[in-house]
Amino acid sequence: MLSAFPPSPEETVEQETVTLTSLALKTEALENRLRMLAHLMVSLSIGAALGVLTGFAGLSTPPTNNALPADSVVVLRALSIVDARGVERVRIAAPLPDPIMLGRRFERGESVSGILIFDSEGNERGGYITDETRGAALTLDEINRAAVHIATNDRGEAHVSLSNGRGGYAILGMRPTGTFMSIDGKSVAVVPDSAAAK
Repeated sequence: MLSAFPPSPEETVEQETVTLTSLALKTEALENRLRMLAHLMVSLSIGAALGVLTGFAGLSTPPTNNALPADSVVVLRALSIVDARGVERVRIAAPLPDPIMLGRRFERGESVSGILIFDSEGNERGGYITDETRGAALTLDEINRAAVHIATNDRGEAHVSLSNGRGGYAILGMRPTGTFMSIDGKSVAVVPDSAAAK
C-alpha cells in the first residue's frame, strides 16, 4: 500500500524481520535439497562402481563349461596399431596393403604378408615380410625407397642392399654358385663357391 508518509521505524524493523525470516526459510529449504542431491549422487556413484566391478568380475571369470584351452590363440587377418592422433604406426596383416608414401597409395608389385612400420605421417618406413614365392625380407625405408634391404629365398640366395637416397646402391649377395658384390648396378666382385665348382 502506497503512503505519502515514510514508514515508521517500527514498521521498517517489522518488514526487515519478515524478509529475514523468509530468506532463512528459503535458505534452509535449499540446503535440504542440496543434502538430498548429495546423498543421491553418492548412492548413484556407489551403484555405478559396484556395477562396473561386477561386470569386470564376470568378464575375468569365464564359465567353466566354456573354458579356453591353455594353447588357445587369437586368429586375425590384420591388426593395426595407431598413435594418439589416430595415425597407423604398425600393421600386421596377411596380406599387407600396398604402401602409402606422402599420402598416396602405390602398387607394391606382389602380394606380401608380415609386419609394416610407419612414421608419424603414415608413410611406410620398413617391415618384415614374406612373399608368395617363399621369400622373406627385412627392410628399413626412406620415403619411396628401401634404404636397407635384407632378403633371402628358399633356394639358397640371400643379399643385403644399401641405398644412399640419391639413387646409388650397393648389394652384397650369396647364391649357391658363389658370392657377388655390385655398386650402382656394376659388378665389383664375383667369387664362385668352391663346392659348386666341383
